[in-house]
Amino acid sequence: MKEIEEKYIHFVSCIKNLNNAWVIFQELKKNKGIPPAISIAALRFALIEYSKPYKDTIGNILNPKRKNIKYRLDEKYIPTNHIELHKRILVARDKIHAHSDLTIMDAKVYVQNTRYGKSVVTGQNFIIEGEEISNIEIIIDLIEKTLDKMYEEEKILKEELPVNS
Repeated sequence: MKEIEEKYIHFVSCIKNLNNAWVIFQELKKNKGIPPAISIAALRFALIEYSKPYKDTIGNILNPKRKNIKYRLDEKYIPTNHIELHKRILVARDKIHAHSDLTIMDAKVYVQNTRYGKSVVTGQNFIIEGEEISNIEIIIDLIEKTLDKMYEEEKILKEELPVNS
């Protein structure tokens, strides 16, 4: 496989991830009666799907240093009026949805000796995993406008692919 082909495969995979997220957000928007636990799980998955293109993807082709080439979708496809929302989603993906980041928990341990033995209590920030649920319309708009730009770029990338069969 040539690098241009692998780049194209990554690009269309990014489109697929964003479309997956779009479908989930559409379902959350129209099905208000979904139980809260399911809504939050679907929201979390949709935000992770949205974020995948903007995180490193390791390719099969090696660079001159004999390391696998890494791909990441350029943020140039994101509408400027949605860039802050985009950044907020990526931070939430890294610290809340895909990982349990201790820095955001700001947890504390309290230990005390009692007549019954050692008592240990922990306290931490209350993290609202579903805080973006009220922004579904805006997130859908972000995805749709990003995909519009990407579909145009896909046409260009397709034309650059060499005939191989």
